[in-house]
Amino acid sequence: MINEKAYAKVNLFLNVLDKRKDDYHNLEMINVKINLYDDIKIKKCHMTSGVIIKSNDSFLSNQDNIVFQSARFMQQKYNLNSGIEITIDKKIPYGAGLGGNSSDVAAIIKGINKLENLNLTLEEMQEIGIMFGADIPYCLVDYPAIVTDKGETINKFDNQLSDYYILIVHPKIYISTETAFNEGDKTGFEKGDLSQIIKAINANDFIEIQNSVFNSLEKIVLQKDERLKTFRDNLALELGEEGLVMTGSGSTFTKIIKQEDDKIIDFIDENKDKYFIGAYKIK
Repeated sequence: MINEKAYAKVNLFLNVLDKRKDDYHNLEMINVKINLYDDIKIKKCHMTSGVIIKSNDSFLSNQDNIVFQSARFMQQKYNLNSGIEITIDKKIPYGAGLGGNSSDVAAIIKGINKLENLNLTLEEMQEIGIMFGADIPYCLVDYPAIVTDKGETINKFDNQLSDYYILIVHPKIYISTETAFNEGDKTGFEKGDLSQIIKAINANDFIEIQNSVFNSLEKIVLQKDERLKTFRDNLALELGEEGLVMTGSGSTFTKIIKQEDDKIIDFIDENKDKYFIGAYKIK
């Protein structure tokens, strides 16, 4: 049996540049992993020749998802004789902008590679991953990075960010990634300055990192969903604007912090029954 941890992904910065001919978008991102993860177990199963997925999340129990489809693709591509049983203990909320499904796919690609002794390189696994989602190539690595093009070009940061935490607050509102991008294609995407946050991270300038976080999709999503706009405004009043930004297409908001101080601990405790909330170390 192979055990893998599928870590959540957070965008500290996300620029949507333009739409490509393949219907993806060209992006500029600063991505980090945080110490929130799904537990995944992968083993051979001689009771079937197919793929079995068991999970505490009912969404993953059917075949109409990229988690199942990626495992089945690897089974067929590499002519694997035995069935594969995958057990997923889901902890990353679905549809939250935290890359939960993409991270699961990445963990499954890595796990099957180990289970079947395929000896695939990182690049070969990333080529498989990009077939199922633009976030998956990054989810196959475990370090902060500048991620560009549609998600397949990844340049590693030396980890000046490992001393910091990310507060995540997910209001349990589902946001469609496809809808957010489609709306941006109609209205245009606001753009931030990638060079500014790169400079801040390289200098380990925490204040400037907070000032430089950005997401092209945030304004678009907030204009379409009054509930989320009110939620974000209330967060800013309680926690301050510094370092507060939506991740992915939402609905999770994140705030980069130096530590879990009394104010943050109290905020988490006061809201743990309303939201999916926590402070997680950057990997």
